[in-house]
Formats: sequence, C-alpha cells, structure tokens
Amino acid sequence: MAKRSNPYSDDYIQQSKTHVGRKQFNNNEDRLKKVYEKTLQLLYKGAKKTLQHNLLQCSEVSSTEKKDGVKFKQLFISKDGGLLDSGNLVAGKCIQVKHCACSGVAADQCSYCESALCATCQRACAVCQLLYCCKCSFPGSEGTEICVSCYS
Repeated sequence: MAKRSNPYSDDYIQQSKTHVGRKQFNNNEDRLKKVYEKTLQLLYKGAKKTLQHNLLQCSEVSSTEKKDGVKFKQLFISKDGGLLDSGNLVAGKCIQVKHCACSGVAADQCSYCESALCATCQRACAVCQLLYCCKCSFPGSEGTEICVSCYS
C-alpha cells in the first residue's frame, strides 16, 4: 500500500542551516570585548568625577578654622582622663548629608535595603522593631507595619 500524501505540503517551509565561520565568531567576541572595555572606562570616569566633586565640596569648608582665619584649639584626652593641649589632629572626613527619596534629610537607613530614610518615611516593624522604608515593609493589621524579613 502506498503512503498518503501530506495535506499541508503547500504550507511547509524547509529549515535551512547557516554556517557561521571562525572569523565571524571571533569578530563578534572582539566587538563584545570592546563594548565591555568602553563601558568600564565610562564607569570609572564617572566615579572619578563624583569623587573629585565631593573632594571639592569638602575642601571649601574647613572645620578647624573660623571665618577670621584663626584656628580652633584642639584638646586631647589623656590615659587618666585628663585634658591635654598637645597632640596630633587627625584630619576628619567630610561629613556628607544624605537625602531621603522624598528629598528630606536622612536620619536613619532601612534595615533591609540600606537606603536613606527621613523621619516621615521610616516605618517601624511591629515584630522586630527595626526601621524600614515603604518598599521593604507591608501594612499589617490595625495600622502596624511588618517588614519583609518578618513577613516571610
């Protein structure tokens, strides 16, 4: 008995293979390396700009000088708890003010995602009593908040 003919032979599209040579494969890999290197270069350049900008802001304000140009006197604590006039002053780091997502001055940070939180954006978990942001906490019963860690 003969085989039946395929009723869908008109709609059938033959699959064809395309040959990718070594040269084409290597060109693609080289291009990806160039893109990766350029991306890294841009990231490093941006980080340096931010660092230089922060250093310029810190250099404008000196914590040891008054407006008149007179330096403050630094006292040091001795081993027995007394005050000493002599000692080496350690240059302190510039204090940067962090801002919350709502542009308020940050008082704390989220215990889960470590983002800056102002007094209005922080929520205390009803279970563990730690502070969380609105993204890391869920509304619980009777107006309480439950954090992501305690919820699961």
